[in-house]
Amino acid sequence: MKRKIAASIYVFNFLEVGKKMDELVDAGINMIHVDIMDGVFVNNYALCQKFCKDIKDKYPKIIVDAHIMCINPEKYIESFTNAGTDVYNFHYESLENKDPKKIFSIIDNIHKNKMKAVIAINPETNPRILGPYLDKVEGVMCMSINPGFNGQVLNPIVYENITWLSKEKKGKNLNYYIQVDGGVRENTYQELIKAGAEVFVVGAFINDESKKIVEQVKKIEGDNSWK
Repeated sequence: MKRKIAASIYVFNFLEVGKKMDELVDAGINMIHVDIMDGVFVNNYALCQKFCKDIKDKYPKIIVDAHIMCINPEKYIESFTNAGTDVYNFHYESLENKDPKKIFSIIDNIHKNKMKAVIAINPETNPRILGPYLDKVEGVMCMSINPGFNGQVLNPIVYENITWLSKEKKGKNLNYYIQVDGGVRENTYQELIKAGAEVFVVGAFINDESKKIVEQVKKIEGDNSWK
């Protein structure tokens, strides 16, 4: 698939989010990554359903990618679809019940609520554990940092995780996209592309004046923007 940027609004000054959203949209970005944290799964709080709804109300064509960093994410599915969320991005590690039947039911419920299902894993989680679900989800997100806080250095194990997912996808002719979140910088994005990443969650990478955002987007998306 064509490479794509999902802009993370969490890195921006919340007093200026509206202005920054206008700059992102003007730069051609059409996917916004919204970090949802419950203070339990990660030691931090961030955003909520209202952020998703406010974005969708003003920019109905924007793809809203909700990153659910919450214990038992199945509890929030209906509320996020009601908020206009397009992608429900939940963590394997956050599930108290990891029985495959339970995970299949969560994915089915996400689809019934008209959202795409993406399952996320932390750097130390072996992606092979997701094998049974790879033909059921639209995407897999590899964290390259520990979830919950910005500004961390990329954990190089993410390259191995992405490479395995890329080979598995090609070898079995599967359709999920491979997303990466955290540590996407000038000195890492090219290696992430080589490993097989397709959707890049970026914040600091594009947190610049508006005329430079387009330049940064082109570095990752190239001539293959997914629009």
